[in-house]
Amino acid sequence: MTSWDNREVTNEHLLPYVDSETAPADVQTALRTLPFERNIFKLIANAPVFFPTFMKLLTCAWSPERALRSTDWQIIVLRTASLLNAPYEWDVNEPVARVFGMTDEHLKYLRSGDLSSRELFTNRQRLISSVVEELCLKDRVAEDKVQQCKEIFGDQGLMELFFTQTIYAFLARTMNSCKIDFDHPIPGLEDMLRKYNAATIEKEMQYTD
Repeated sequence: MTSWDNREVTNEHLLPYVDSETAPADVQTALRTLPFERNIFKLIANAPVFFPTFMKLLTCAWSPERALRSTDWQIIVLRTASLLNAPYEWDVNEPVARVFGMTDEHLKYLRSGDLSSRELFTNRQRLISSVVEELCLKDRVAEDKVQQCKEIFGDQGLMELFFTQTIYAFLARTMNSCKIDFDHPIPGLEDMLRKYNAATIEKEMQYTD
């Protein structure tokens, strides 16, 4: 099982990892949604009725058409991983955060939950972190904060925030409950991520606030 300080693969996972070579055709296709495979997808593929549709939902997080920025998305994901004590989720998404410009300093304070530095984080990012914290710890967001989010992100952005946090909270709770193992290293991962996210990386570079 994964832990923050130990990457040993114990193979004590409580559900099997579905093999993309022997899975039903629609599950095989869904497992190859990204240009690399991950244990979490092979784990949730144990529900073949849900899995292909879920992968279509998950890939919306990468869409250049979403209202939320890519760094918004990664703040949501990494704060969820930290608050729900999901080191695997953090490990999978840290390389994604890095291609969107997050540094060791950003990641250090995101994991601790201290976004007070005005050099590292914006008011927008602090608000997102606060919303994620309330969702993880209280299961609801205070009305005044919802109104603040509507003003900053708009109705679409706010609902995308709820969708994104819920998706990654589901993944975090599933991987922890099923005792997932860390993935083996993926050669050329950064280049693949940069190519896959090229449009959104370019879009992210245009923001100045």
